[in-house]
Amino acid sequence: MSKSFILGILCLVLLFVHQSYAQGITTFTCDQKAEELLKFKNDFKNYPPQLIDEMMEFIAPCAVNYKENLSAAYAKALLHFEKKDYGIIGGINYELSRYYLKQLADINYAPAMYTHSLNLVEGNYIQFPGRKLRHAEDYLKKLTNQSSYKKDVVNYLLGYIALKNQGLGEEIVSIYSLRRAKRLFEASKLPMAKHWLAVMHYFGYGTPQNKTKALQMLSENNILNSRILKQHLQSQNNDWIPISAEERFACIEGFPKPSSINTVIGNTKTILHGKFLEFNTSAIGVLRSVPITLEINVTQDYDSYKHIDCKVTINGVTTTAIGKIFNASYAGGTTMSFTLGTSLELPSVKRLLKDHPDHTKTTYKIGSMNLNEIMIDNKLALVAKVNSTSSKVVELDEVMRAPYRMILYPETPLSTTTTSITSLSNKTLKNAIPKVLDKNFATISPNPIGNEFNITYTLDQVAEVQVSVYDFFGQQQISLPSQKYTNEGTQTITVDSNKLPSGTYVIQMIVDGIPYSKTVVKL
Repeated sequence: MSKSFILGILCLVLLFVHQSYAQGITTFTCDQKAEELLKFKNDFKNYPPQLIDEMMEFIAPCAVNYKENLSAAYAKALLHFEKKDYGIIGGINYELSRYYLKQLADINYAPAMYTHSLNLVEGNYIQFPGRKLRHAEDYLKKLTNQSSYKKDVVNYLLGYIALKNQGLGEEIVSIYSLRRAKRLFEASKLPMAKHWLAVMHYFGYGTPQNKTKALQMLSENNILNSRILKQHLQSQNNDWIPISAEERFACIEGFPKPSSINTVIGNTKTILHGKFLEFNTSAIGVLRSVPITLEINVTQDYDSYKHIDCKVTINGVTTTAIGKIFNASYAGGTTMSFTLGTSLELPSVKRLLKDHPDHTKTTYKIGSMNLNEIMIDNKLALVAKVNSTSSKVVELDEVMRAPYRMILYPETPLSTTTTSITSLSNKTLKNAIPKVLDKNFATISPNPIGNEFNITYTLDQVAEVQVSVYDFFGQQQISLPSQKYTNEGTQTITVDSNKLPSGTYVIQMIVDGIPYSKTVVKL
């Protein structure tokens, strides 16, 4: 049993039964009662229910008018938080801790503004579970403008919300917000503020990119998160993943563009192949590009919408969801939404900013996507924009605020089987995407691979060839320059894999827009 726990009990015993100390409890003012309780507020969580009830009874008469006895009302609200109790107020069943803390926060009582904000950030409330960073930001901004209460923590939290665009901002965070995040982190003495400031320097968020300075900051910041992040950043390729100008326009500048989905998605079953893209918060570059297959089965087709079963496959792992497709003028086109409780949860991928030994993966749960048909590099494509307000990063319990896109190409209707590159005409190559290239299209040797390996394949015409290597969590590790005019005949590409650690990798080739992939192992 902790010392503070024992002192807390002794305090209450003295208050109630020690006459020489209390000289009658009635002589205590409400402020004195609140002061005695709040001395031990950090240890309320250790107290037994009976003691919490006694403390509640002790302070309750002082908290009847919360505007006149702010500290007493605050102490009572904290006790409600430990009780996790509910009550009927105005005919509505409220979680009492949230109700009373919000009341006090709304009249700008600094301790309640801070505690209520922290509960919203950490997702501590039962009635409205999950992190509510947008709502917390409102209170934190008011608090920092009116008081210096918990200044370092408040600046850190506001900086984090601004950096990750988790507040009231648009999908793409502005340079103003990034610079504001930098100022807030610099104004905080918390080690985690310095941690995220180093991230900003490493990637050039709101400040000139300086990887050397960032790694030095992480070295000097003696916390576990910074040590692990430094090691992680030094062990992987963190350059932007290249995409074509047309792909970027279709994903960012040209989206949304009102359209109706009447070509790509059929009335029965549609299979699409492409990539899931994660841009950085300011949409400067692509952090992640993962090969993805999306299968849409229309189960019921009405005039205004379609019921669908949906499957998505990443790295050989498939997840499913049910939902509907409908035209939504407010979204600038067509929307695909998933039934409440069965959001489309993508297979987990590798965490990009690993700063804790137990936090290695990232899982995206998508509530809805806006869809547009568009021509990309002379091919009909479906671009899906993840709706951030209904989608979240599961491990962080945060909305998917950064730009997330899918670029998807339909399978050619010419064949339902795998197709060899040599069996397709020039016209087919330019205007259709088959399911996959034949599984024997390319030979990779040796396999298991070593410090380098060869890809051997045969073309019957000049073609553009792109080669990338992904780890099994979907992060691009190697990207070779695109070879736009590769000659017909048998070709061999040698790939330097010396820097790849042991593990499983996916080799992806795209030949005139046609995808081919094969899994290899490095021992």
